[in-house]
Amino acid sequence: MFQSIPSDPSLTERAIPQEVERLISPKENLDRAIVNSGRKDNDIRKGIALKLFAFFSLILVQGSHTLFFKLSQIGGKYEYNTASAIATTEFIKLSISTFLYYITSSDRTLPDLKLFGSYTVLAIAYAINNQLAMYLLTAMGTGHITLGKSVSPMLTALIMWTLFKDETFSRLQFVLFAIITMGLISLFSPSVHEGGIPAYALAWLVESTFLTTVTGVINCRILQKSSRSLHMQNMLLYSQGFLLNLVLYFTGLNATGKNYSDQGYFDGYAHVFVICVIISQSFMGIVMSAVYKYGDAIIKCLAVGVQASVLLVLDHFIFGYELKLQSIMGAGIVLVATYCYFSDALPMAAKVKSKQKGHQQPSYVKVMRLSVLFGIAATVIGVMAYIVSILLMGQSN
Repeated sequence: MFQSIPSDPSLTERAIPQEVERLISPKENLDRAIVNSGRKDNDIRKGIALKLFAFFSLILVQGSHTLFFKLSQIGGKYEYNTASAIATTEFIKLSISTFLYYITSSDRTLPDLKLFGSYTVLAIAYAINNQLAMYLLTAMGTGHITLGKSVSPMLTALIMWTLFKDETFSRLQFVLFAIITMGLISLFSPSVHEGGIPAYALAWLVESTFLTTVTGVINCRILQKSSRSLHMQNMLLYSQGFLLNLVLYFTGLNATGKNYSDQGYFDGYAHVFVICVIISQSFMGIVMSAVYKYGDAIIKCLAVGVQASVLLVLDHFIFGYELKLQSIMGAGIVLVATYCYFSDALPMAAKVKSKQKGHQQPSYVKVMRLSVLFGIAATVIGVMAYIVSILLMGQSN
């Protein structure tokens, strides 16, 4: 019934597990498969729970932050220097990250130049985008801005898919991204048709949306792939962000257009909502890094979409923006599609992704990726060309 065990020790080591495996009954094999499947399902559920926590945390922190920015304006203008405010928040985030790094990590080695350079590029992009966001808040409502930027779930997925081979999405995910985008267009379009928002501001909104998406995708990728501590990486980003925003303050290249000789560093800080802006942005930066590290850029974008729906209502009651039936229906579409994403698409995608590890995609997928990337780049360049033409016409006049 049993084979004789070989005398060679090396052969014996291989033969014994084979004999043991043959003696295991089919029922035990089935039980083992069920246990392994249960562990995988538990891991998936834990991952989804973590992403849901990050999702609702972002809605709370980022929604409050955007609202405080709007409330900190007086007569549609900022009485404080926006660059000094952001520099202050970068310093606070740097202090928090440094403290957390020294109490949680024993690694004191310096980061490599590649990682340092990556965060230098990100710090420059974030500094520019922060000032651009503050300019947009003076040209349109908070809900309009976040709704315009809420096309970023689809844009984020496309950029992740075109840039990185290991990023895959199920058909259901792409369908839900498309539905969310259409819902957000329904929310955003009434104000566009009325002509209440200048085309020039809309063009800057397109550029800001693209810049926000790209920086989020790259930042998420670096945080997840680097072996260095989350707090170390935050220190690299916030230290350079602090210095760059100081440069913007002293040169006057900011949303207020004022430099150190025109406005003191702490001028306007007596306004209670300015302090709220600084505190909320400090927390938002820390929360966002944790989301990128343990979640992904898609979760951040979905949170922005739900936040936009909430801010649309707040804009109506606080700032007097008209609330239309089309916008309400669009908000409903966004909320329902987001629920479907977390309840159905995300668990399904996690299982599909685990099965596709190591599989090579066909060559036509590479062509599709390049085509999509070319289309996105052409759109961004075209909109920027329009902005430059408007700037040149303004200077000539």
